Amino acid sequence: MIAIFTSFTSRLRFKVLSVALFVACIIGVVGWVGIKLSDTVFSSVSDTTETYLPLLTKTISASNAMYDLTNSSLDLLHACKLADGSHREASENNVMEDFQTMDELSEFLAQLGLQEHQRKLSSSLDESRNAFKDLTHICDVQTLLQTDFSIQFKIATHQAQGLLDDLDGIQKKHIAMLGVTADAWLDRQELVLIELISSSLNHIFQRLKVHPHSSSLVTEGMTVIEHNTEDLENIRRHLVGAERYTFSDGTPLISADVQERFVVFAEQMLSDEGVHDIWQRTMLFYSGTIITRLAINRTGLALSSVLNGVENEARFRYKQARTLTYETLEASRQTLIYITAIPIIVLLIFGMVLSSRLIRPIESLKNFVLALRSSKELDQRMPHYLLSRNDELGTLAFHFDALIFELASARKRLLSESEEKIKTQLDRLSAAFENIPEGLCLTDVNGELLICNQRFTDLYELEEKDVLPGTPFRNILRSCNQRGAVIIPKMPDMEEQSYLLEKQQEGEQGEKKIISVRTAKTTEGGVISVHDDITHRRRQQEQIEHLAYHDTLTKLPNRRLFLDDFNRLLTPSATPKTSIQTTLLFMDLDLFKGVNDVLGHPIGDQLLILVAERLKMNLPEHTHVYRVGGDEFAILVQASFRTAEILALVQTMIDTIRMPYEIDGHRIIIGMSVGIACSPEDGQEASVLMKSADLALYHAKEAGRNQFAFFQPEMEQHTKAKRELEIELRNALDNDDLELAFQPKWGVESGRVEGFEALLRWPHKTRGYISPDEFIPIAEETGLIVRIGAWVLLKACYEASTWPDDIEVSVNVSPVQFLAKSLYDDVTSALSQTGLAPERLELEITEGILMQDTDANLKTLSSIGALGIKIALDDFGTGYSSLGYLRRFHFDRIKIDKSFVSDVLTSKDSQAVVHAVCGICKSLDIESVAEGVEELVQMAFLKQEGCSQLQGYFIARPMTPEAALDFIEASHPHLNNEQEKGR
Repeated sequence: MIAIFTSFTSRLRFKVLSVALFVACIIGVVGWVGIKLSDTVFSSVSDTTETYLPLLTKTISASNAMYDLTNSSLDLLHACKLADGSHREASENNVMEDFQTMDELSEFLAQLGLQEHQRKLSSSLDESRNAFKDLTHICDVQTLLQTDFSIQFKIATHQAQGLLDDLDGIQKKHIAMLGVTADAWLDRQELVLIELISSSLNHIFQRLKVHPHSSSLVTEGMTVIEHNTEDLENIRRHLVGAERYTFSDGTPLISADVQERFVVFAEQMLSDEGVHDIWQRTMLFYSGTIITRLAINRTGLALSSVLNGVENEARFRYKQARTLTYETLEASRQTLIYITAIPIIVLLIFGMVLSSRLIRPIESLKNFVLALRSSKELDQRMPHYLLSRNDELGTLAFHFDALIFELASARKRLLSESEEKIKTQLDRLSAAFENIPEGLCLTDVNGELLICNQRFTDLYELEEKDVLPGTPFRNILRSCNQRGAVIIPKMPDMEEQSYLLEKQQEGEQGEKKIISVRTAKTTEGGVISVHDDITHRRRQQEQIEHLAYHDTLTKLPNRRLFLDDFNRLLTPSATPKTSIQTTLLFMDLDLFKGVNDVLGHPIGDQLLILVAERLKMNLPEHTHVYRVGGDEFAILVQASFRTAEILALVQTMIDTIRMPYEIDGHRIIIGMSVGIACSPEDGQEASVLMKSADLALYHAKEAGRNQFAFFQPEMEQHTKAKRELEIELRNALDNDDLELAFQPKWGVESGRVEGFEALLRWPHKTRGYISPDEFIPIAEETGLIVRIGAWVLLKACYEASTWPDDIEVSVNVSPVQFLAKSLYDDVTSALSQTGLAPERLELEITEGILMQDTDANLKTLSSIGALGIKIALDDFGTGYSSLGYLRRFHFDRIKIDKSFVSDVLTSKDSQAVVHAVCGICKSLDIESVAEGVEELVQMAFLKQEGCSQLQGYFIARPMTPEAALDFIEASHPHLNNEQEKGR
């Protein structure tokens, strides 16, 4: 048994458990004593904070409430005196809260067992509540009396004032009838009686005004009532005396009505519910409230006395409890000091013993391990006294010593095996090092070469002697420089720790070789560098960048490079201190679309290449040209050109571009319009300047193409106005606000109306009639003319269907309708919907349609003509008139423009044009129509030249569809008479 115990106690775990158990026992004893002390302190503190401190607090609150009750009683007395009902609102809520506060104190006294103080306080509270209740009842009665008195007082004062006015009137009337002066009334007995009655009544009236409140006579007693009674008796007696007097007309001096009102007034004053009665009841009632007032004062004193006693008792007990708490805390502090010091001393002793038996051997074991780790050899031995211990530390030391011995043996075995493996890995690494496609170079911390591969020597054409191990790397660089390698600046797309060498290599094309060198530090402080030939990669990158910023067709910089250069020029940091003007030229080719449509896109592409070459040839210094769109170009002028120089440059560009081009046997003539914007006058941002130049370009095209225009601020307003007009035109078309007017065409041979020309009109709701010259170009630009043209065709055919069968209708056709490829369908749809015969419809086309010279347009005209519809050539002679038009297509009519008709009598040129056109029409069997006939002599001249039809204000102005029907019937005699007069 002893051997088992000895074996068990030799274990380190049992020693630690024994120490831990002993420490736990000490901590348990200290904790138990601390709990006991804390219970004692907690009990003392609880008595102070939960019993006596609340008692003192509630007592002080009750004293404050008693003070508030005193103020409330004063407010209630004042409200009773006013008798206006305010006593119900003055302090009722506050009184209830004050009583509640004192009730809480009474309950707390009962809980603490202070029965004597509780009984006195409850008794005083009951008396105070009863006193307040009685006083409130008195105030209610006083308020009711005041209400009744106010009514009676108002009636009595009103009656008294009325009687005084009546007496004054009677007196004045009697004086006037007697014919005496106003100050001679003392000679007349009846006037004296009236004055006496008025005096007594006035006394009563004044007393009423002085005492308007029911309680105002409390201090004066019955004196006012007695005086009023005496004056009422005098009035009654004087009224009896005045009954014997009458006016000169026999009527009584004081009428029966006035006497009756005196009786009513006396009843108002003397009756049981009258003014005097209420005064008397108020005085009696007020004398009865004295007892209640005294009771309130007495209860207030009683409450004050009781609360003072309770407060003194609370203060005494609170002070006594605090003293006891402080004594308990001091005793507990001393006890805690003793019970804490003893365990500390005991634990220090056990700590020293434990350190000598346990900690010191552990430190010895730690020192052995550290010494073993710092040594490169494993031949050190464990201290003998650790190996001789029979506890866990001894076991640990024994096995650790055995482990070190085994490790030393294994180390020797591994070293021999590793040498062979390292040699194998080194051979593999050398093979990989030589086969890497990049050149590798490794230097040591002193900058001397350790190793490099064959690729490195090949890149720089070095010899073996140049790259011997130990050669300084600066010598190797010198050898590379001697063979043409030079350091060039760092490229922006390379890594941060890289630089580039440019190797001049004379090959078949003499191109340069660019070698990228990347370096990195080794752990030993040396440098490893990787050399890569990136010549092909850089060449591809440069090609990609060129394609990204240049047009593939014209080789000009594209829109992307244009925006980059433009923004760079306008950036403040890139602008010198001296202000340099930047001028932007926006250019658009005129008639280029026709080249694509007629000759095809391949020809158009060759034309663009030639245009780009011409633009580059005429560029001055500090300017660049860009292709920013299909047939759009831009030029940036980066110098302070004067306005005259800019104009000369632009005009040169226009003249150069409009010169003929010869491409694959085709002679091509185009033009160019230019918009000009200058910085900073027209803006300081690229987007603003581009918008300004675009507006100027649009303005130049409107002016007739092959023009240029500088940006003006009003251009933006003009464009905005056109945009607004476009929106309104769309709305007008959607809302069917457009109208048609019809101008008759007069047949010269028939002497009657042969047809009408349909003219589009727009009656704007606010701007009145808008000219077609203003909105038709907008409709053509936006494509709305296609919808408008279809509507005009349908509307004109519908109106013509109501005319006689021999009356035709003419409709103008825009070139845009031909481009839309829908004209034939629109015409056939209008005819089918209205039932109009095709022979009664005539389409008027302009030379702009024929200038395109497309087979599609001629095919469309032929298809329409095959239906029986007549085709007229409008405005002949004003454009690029050519007899070739008449040869390629047979027209039914040719219209002579009004510009020739207006001065046909004064201009020989106009006469020649009219004579020639009429002659051609006769020869080709084509009818001729003259527009703008406004005078009879013009009509006679045109008839003499053989013109077929006439049209103008002399015939009739444009008219509504209704007026056109009337004109067909009524205008024939009128025109015939005019012709007879002309003969």
